[in-house]
Formats: sequence, structure tokens, C-alpha cells
Amino acid sequence: MRSLYICLTLSVKFESVLNIPYKPRHQTISHSYKTYQCDIINQMELDKAHGHFPELIALAEVDSTNKELLRRLGPETPEFFAVTSAKQLGGLGRLSRNWVTEPGKSMALSILLRPETSAAANWITIMAGLALRQVVVDLGVAASIKWPNDILVEGRKLAGILAELSGPNAVILGMGLNLEPQQGAPETATSLSELGADISMDQLISLVATGIKGYWELLNENPTEAIAKFQTELATACSTLGTEVRAELPGGRNLYGVAKAIDAEGRLVIECPEPVALAAADVWHLRN
Repeated sequence: MRSLYICLTLSVKFESVLNIPYKPRHQTISHSYKTYQCDIINQMELDKAHGHFPELIALAEVDSTNKELLRRLGPETPEFFAVTSAKQLGGLGRLSRNWVTEPGKSMALSILLRPETSAAANWITIMAGLALRQVVVDLGVAASIKWPNDILVEGRKLAGILAELSGPNAVILGMGLNLEPQQGAPETATSLSELGADISMDQLISLVATGIKGYWELLNENPTEAIAKFQTELATACSTLGTEVRAELPGGRNLYGVAKAIDAEGRLVIECPEPVALAAADVWHLRN
């Protein structure tokens, strides 16, 4: 199959971040660039990716792809402007914990979305979870969603999502997905290679872009139809539903109960014993 250089065809800008504060400078990347492993892409992957990103900034190293996108964000920045990095030094994880990724071992991708309705904005995290899960399932891995923002395989975390509001019509959608095991990773983490899924970083970014674009266009253009579709998918895709859980609320209070549903606003409904709808919480699965 014919191969093309991604930096010449997809308008991908490879940059090296050298100092803090982060002010990435443009540089020419030769074909011997090994860290990112994204210098060659085959024609099929090129066709799949083309048209999704108006611009994709590819960095060797950054504090956080979400923060970098925010630094570049302006009123005219187009939807689906994206930032990715081979190494991330300060990615934000659960409970505001920093997450450092080794070069090329985890996809760190942030995409700018511009929701047209509050309904669309409320569902961005879950929408991304459904899209990411489907990518993983299509790679032959049986994955599930832990509400609201994790992708699990047999209880171990494969991917996480962080959506941050950056204005009245701007949401930065950050996603991290483990390709390979990393030193210092929690025992509860897993990766695609450990699960038998062999895929390159550029191929994964292409698949994720395709998946997010399809789900997002439906949600942004027809929220009512999309939400009904998402709720149907979640009935089987979300392992939180039907599970006894502990939910830690932002103020530190804990709720215990059985997760029964995800309502039309994307909230998790827990029966404890009266139904309580949670818009934000850290959720732990206790037992099925």
C-alpha cells in the first residue's frame, strides 16, 4: 500500500517544546524522528483522517495537551482544531492528579468542540466515551464505560477523558488512551498492547478522530435524537449501570447505592434508597 509522509500531506505541524512557560517553536522533523513514531502514514489512514482536523499540532513534549490547546485558543479557532503530544508531563487525571506519559506509549489528544446547545455541552464527556469505547471494541477488545469518563477492560483503566469549558461556545475535549505499559502506572491500568491490540499512534488518532466526529455531529446537530441513541447504547456499554457504587461528591460527601440509569442530562441516577441524580462525582464500583 502506498505510503505518504503525514507532515507533508495532512498539514500536521511537528513542534518541540523546550522551555516553561510553554512557547512551542516550529522545527523541521526529519524522517529519522523516532519519539513520536508518526512520520509515515499509509494512504488508507490518510484518507480516514483527512478532513477531520483543520489543523493538528503534533508536539514532542508538552505539559498538557488541554493546556496547550487553551493557550492557542482564540475566537476564530475552528472547531476540531487539535493538539497531540508524544510525551505529556502534566496531564490531569482523577482527583486532579498529574499524569506523566512516556514518549509514544499513550495517546494524548485534545480537540476543540463548539457546542451549539447546552444539551450538547452536557453530553460531551459521555459522547466521547461512547466513541472511544467503540474504537477499542472495533480493535477486538471488550471495553466498557465507567461513568462519566473512563474506559475499562475487566475493571482496569485503558483510557480517560477530561472535557473543560473554555468559553460560552468552546469546550476542550482531552483524551488519553494507553497503547503500551508504562513504568509507574497504577496496577489498575492496562494498555492496548497488553490486550493484544496492535496499532500505531497515527492509526489510533485517525480512528479516534473519525469516531468523535461522527458522534459529535449527531449530538450537536440533533441533541434529542442523539441523546436517545446514546442512552440506548449506554444500557449495554456502561458497566456502572446495575452496579453497586460509592459516589464521592465534589464537597467530599459519599453516597452509596445502585446505579440505575443515565438521565437525559447525562447525570447518573443512583438509588440510595431514593433516586439521586449526580451531575459530577468520582464513582467506584463496589460489586455487581
